[in-house]
Amino acid sequence: MNINDMFERIAWIVRFTLTSIEIKWPILLFESIFLIGGIMLVITGIKIRRQSMISAIMNVVLGSVITLSTLYLLFVTFLFGYNS
Repeated sequence: MNINDMFERIAWIVRFTLTSIEIKWPILLFESIFLIGGIMLVITGIKIRRQSMISAIMNVVLGSVITLSTLYLLFVTFLFGYNS
């Protein structure tokens, strides 16, 4: 493999990433807000563990579900677009 081939592949990946972000930024922003919310729920659940165990478990479980589903949606949106 030639060094120029490697640079061309890296340049293609960068162009693909930038084009995807330029076209799909509104949906990616909306999904990123849900990702941040899910992470905040997990952190809140860990911090309130001593005060209320049931609330902590609910926060961690709900935050984990939201975070994992949002990561999946971000991945699918980034690769395939809106119609997936």
